[in-house]
Amino acid sequence: MYDELEQFGLSQEELFNAMWAYVPNIVAGFLVAVFFIVFYLVTSRLLRSALSRTSMQFSLIEVTVSSLYKWAIMIIGFISFLSQLGINVTAALAGVGVAGIAIGLAAKETLSNIMSGFSIFIDKLYRKGDWVTIDGEYGQVKSITLRTTKIRTLDNIFVIVPNAAITASPVTNYSEEGMVRITAKIGIAYGESIDQAREVLINAASNIEGVRAEPAPAVVVDELADSSVNLLVRLWVDDAGTDPFYRFTLTEVCKKALDEAGITIPFPQRDVHMESK
Repeated sequence: MYDELEQFGLSQEELFNAMWAYVPNIVAGFLVAVFFIVFYLVTSRLLRSALSRTSMQFSLIEVTVSSLYKWAIMIIGFISFLSQLGINVTAALAGVGVAGIAIGLAAKETLSNIMSGFSIFIDKLYRKGDWVTIDGEYGQVKSITLRTTKIRTLDNIFVIVPNAAITASPVTNYSEEGMVRITAKIGIAYGESIDQAREVLINAASNIEGVRAEPAPAVVVDELADSSVNLLVRLWVDDAGTDPFYRFTLTEVCKKALDEAGITIPFPQRDVHMESK
């Protein structure tokens, strides 16, 4: 090793002195790194607490503090660390800028998703826990990031949708106002009384546990079809996530109630008239 040092014109003493002279820079860089870590841990709590008092969504608060603010502090801290080590930070920043432009051009789709993520947060399209239909997928929102939204369907399957696809298509939010209306389509024979069927169906719907008393269940005539008079039985529930359960239950309850009342639910039928010449 000593022979290799002599080839570069360095002695063991000169190498030791050079390393010893560099120790203060390393210590200063270490202290700077510790300072920025402690600074982030303290200020992130204060920032999160301050943002929670505003109307900003919880998901956006987490993204702002845990991603944007964290990376900003890390970048500033890393630059300060390099500066303490004696590295030319100006030249490094110029190189980072050029690299950033190249990465930005290559990751155009990712940047599009990130910008769409900000749009979702700002417009408050939905929140974590809402029941939605997004890009043709119905389910509950489990997480929202700057790039994607994760949805859990009724089959307990997780669907991850890019945010750019969400902002480019209609979004249906069933949890925006809390309660939702459930509708079942029931057909009765033309010879049956609509008023009697309405009374039977409203009583049946009102007795389902969890159905709201206000607005009260209602029955309206939807259409005069080929084989039946089609009625819409409507009721309101508090949680959009219970929609499938109440929809299936309502259909079953209506069928049983009409059977008990002796009201006919007709099969599809067609009248044929024969004429003899």
